[in-house]
Amino acid sequence: MVNPLLLVASEAAEKEGIAVLGIDPKAILLQAGTFLLLFFIVKKFALRGIVDTLEKRRKTIDKGVKLGIEMQAAKEKFDEELEAMQQKARKQADEILTGAAAEAAQIIRDGEASAAKKVDAMLKDAGVRIEREMETARRELRGEMLTLISEATEVIIDEKVDAKKDASLIERALAKVRA
Repeated sequence: MVNPLLLVASEAAEKEGIAVLGIDPKAILLQAGTFLLLFFIVKKFALRGIVDTLEKRRKTIDKGVKLGIEMQAAKEKFDEELEAMQQKARKQADEILTGAAAEAAQIIRDGEASAAKKVDAMLKDAGVRIEREMETARRELRGEMLTLISEATEVIIDEKVDAKKDASLIERALAKVRA
């Protein structure tokens, strides 16, 4: 049987220089040539497309970032405008409420004044009616009193006196009582 170590040693003795290390210069040159050929093919046909695609992506991303920043600024501006509009609406609502309260107070004052005028008119009217009724009652009372005095006088003097004489006697008697 042949010793494998001897086989390896005999093969190593046959090779010289760099080949002893297991490196084949022809293979390296062929691999380098293949690599350069492949590199030029990729560069000519694919690299430009890849670079263009990457550049488009970069521009799209930059544009998206820029739009995001612009949208954030627009949102902040919108929020400020919204806050200003809300404050303006609150102010207008307060003004409307204040105006409504003032108008309601004026309506109440006008109603009270109108009611006071009506009460005064009713009181005057009632006073006039009371005065008329009192005057009517006085006249009726005076007429009844004259009749009663006339009848009492007839009973006292035992004769019928005419109405004129009777009225003049009663008037003199009442004048004495008043004085």
